[in-house]
Amino acid sequence: MNSIIVGIDVSKETFDAAVLINNKVQTRKFNNTSEWFNKLVTLLKSRGPRYVCIKATGIYWKNLAKYLYN
Repeated sequence: MNSIIVGIDVSKETFDAAVLINNKVQTRKFNNTSEWFNKLVTLLKSRGPRYVCIKATGIYWKNLAKYLYN
């Protein structure tokens, strides 16, 4: 199974995720809340091994990073 690579840019209200799967990029916008963090995790868990990189600007990335770490 191929690895999934995810790049996330977090802002105060939303975060944008770019997901590389089988050499194709899919982008999605999520609300910056734990409910939407869970939607991202559910999506990624169904796809196999994954690597996540978050653009850590300001403070808005911290809640998402903690959620993904746990």
